Amino acid sequence: MTEAASGRLRRHLWRRSERDGAEAVARTSPNGSSPSVVPSNLGPGFDERIREALRQQQPPGQDAEYDLVRDHFDIAHYLLQAPGVLENRSVDPVRHFLRQGPAARFTPEANFSTESYLKRHPERRDGDLHPYAAWLAEGKQSGEVAEPVMGTEKLAKVLGTSNEAVVEALAERRSDVHRRLHHGKLGEMFAKAVEVEPLIGDLWPEIARPRMMPIPWLVVADQLEALYSSQEALGFARARIVLVVESPGHVLVARLLDALQAEIEPRDIVVVTTTTGSAPAAATPPGVRRVDFADTACDLGPLMAQQVLVELLRSLDAAAIVGVGSRLFLDALTPYGLALRASERIFLGFTGLRRGPLGQQVGLSARYVYRHVELVDGVIVDTAATAERLLDDYQLPDDVAAKVRSIDDDQELKEMVERLLGEASDARP
Repeated sequence: MTEAASGRLRRHLWRRSERDGAEAVARTSPNGSSPSVVPSNLGPGFDERIREALRQQQPPGQDAEYDLVRDHFDIAHYLLQAPGVLENRSVDPVRHFLRQGPAARFTPEANFSTESYLKRHPERRDGDLHPYAAWLAEGKQSGEVAEPVMGTEKLAKVLGTSNEAVVEALAERRSDVHRRLHHGKLGEMFAKAVEVEPLIGDLWPEIARPRMMPIPWLVVADQLEALYSSQEALGFARARIVLVVESPGHVLVARLLDALQAEIEPRDIVVVTTTTGSAPAAATPPGVRRVDFADTACDLGPLMAQQVLVELLRSLDAAAIVGVGSRLFLDALTPYGLALRASERIFLGFTGLRRGPLGQQVGLSARYVYRHVELVDGVIVDTAATAERLLDDYQLPDDVAAKVRSIDDDQELKEMVERLLGEASDARP
């Protein structure tokens, strides 16, 4: 059944219920008498479909697994996810769910997901009981997590609490939203909007899958953990200078580190490496703080890693950020450079080009200098020859060319360090 068809069906149920003027009373468990339901904000037509579903349920005592699932099954929640079951009034939602087995896409209640549960506990896939029944019978009491959103343990680490406490808080909040939408003022206001514009009714199924902040998706939990782990590695302290590098052994990095340590305390310097296995910890001078971002952000794709890297750099509140040889940082400047420059001073470091395997000249400066030179506060190069080549290759205007400085002698290096540490005239607020 298409989404358009399910939308038409929901509007049909609404119009029919308004026309019939059906009434609903408090819900009772099926016991042979005519079932009744609590009136919902989805309208009497939807309530009647729930009543029909209750009539179709098999009597207690025939199937222990069915009885267990039925006693915890949220029919309204299930129908909103399954338009085919909503439309076919002869289908028992509980039986329909059980027949899906481990492959069930629709969830029996707001705080349980078969997919997420089996990802956490794959041993339940081939058990004798349906995964939901197994969770109700054994797993829930033993602490097995069935929270629809993955990554709760990562959020727990960030919040400094237990995974159980996070799962409980999310379930409590989701259940509260569920009640307010189905039977409270929030859902009542939405229903009035549907009366004015029936097309809004197509959004009713979304109440079956509310996104709970702060982790509406797993990738958000991954981002939070990566940022937290990076800050934890740095002692949750700010820095005066941050070097974002591919390798701490890079010639420019080593030269800058030596000069910086002569002016400020080593702990005020942070080195962020962005390539896995870039160098052992011993490659960083004693006292200089370092985080291997490629490790702390290993669960992130390139685009998400760029975003978290920028958030990490801003959180360090440094006098200057210097990127040397880091492709991740250079790529991040394309979408985030203007935002980062609004609060931070950015410098880039490049060495001269080298011959590639086919005889061509290769190097990061060939790709990134022209792209970012107007954005950043300065460009640091290894030699005067490299600086001359950049100015000649790109024909930079005088105001931009003034940003390019070599540090091939000690005096030039000292002046650059003073510029990095000082309150430059072009410093951002």
